[in-house]
Amino acid sequence: MPDPDLLRLYSKHDFFTPGGAETVDLICRQIPLDDRSLVLDVAYGKGSGAIRIAAVTGARVLGVDVHPVGRAASRAASAAGAGDRLAFVRGDGARLPVRDGGFDAAVCVGAPSIVGTERCLAAMRRAVRPGGMIGVSDWVWRETPVPAEAVPPTFDGAVLTLDGYAVAIRAAGFEVVLAEHLPQALWDRYYDLMREVVAEMRLEGDAGVTLPEEIRVYDRIGREWWRYGVFIARKPG
Repeated sequence: MPDPDLLRLYSKHDFFTPGGAETVDLICRQIPLDDRSLVLDVAYGKGSGAIRIAAVTGARVLGVDVHPVGRAASRAASAAGAGDRLAFVRGDGARLPVRDGGFDAAVCVGAPSIVGTERCLAAMRRAVRPGGMIGVSDWVWRETPVPAEAVPPTFDGAVLTLDGYAVAIRAAGFEVVLAEHLPQALWDRYYDLMREVVAEMRLEGDAGVTLPEEIRVYDRIGREWWRYGVFIARKPG
């Protein structure tokens, strides 16, 4: 289960990522889905994306996440009136516990690079039928090379530019339909909500709570170098 203190930082967020709602809305506009569609949501987090897709398109959605958060997501789905079209299971996004070609679409909001970009894209390709589509969003650099001071000290993984990410999607066997940056203001909003939580925790007496180091890096130089990309792609067939 994610660290409780970390989860507290995300208590005001619907997604564990910048621009989650905007990504899901774009997916709902760009990928043709209806009440006959079956969608896979990889690393569903709080379940907000799956709930939104089901509510807007009528599609049935299966969420897979390595953390045991399905119970909370199911409660949120029931509260939103979409529980009959949603199911959540535990599983690794790089080794999805689903049959080949069983889905009309697969989405992964903000998490491919956490799962492992190449492995996540390969697993999603296996899961969708020929002609099926994927929608993903992820952290991208404005350009490379990236100065060392723009990389958070706790960062572990490879982040690509928007163009580099599109190349990785094509290499995974997809045709890229859309690749664009989300508004930079979404990064600011993402961290502003964390600042609000930390301020509230201090007022409650937790004087030792501090902002994550990545926020300090973002304030110093991240606005210049960090971007968030969203991609829509199709599996040939």
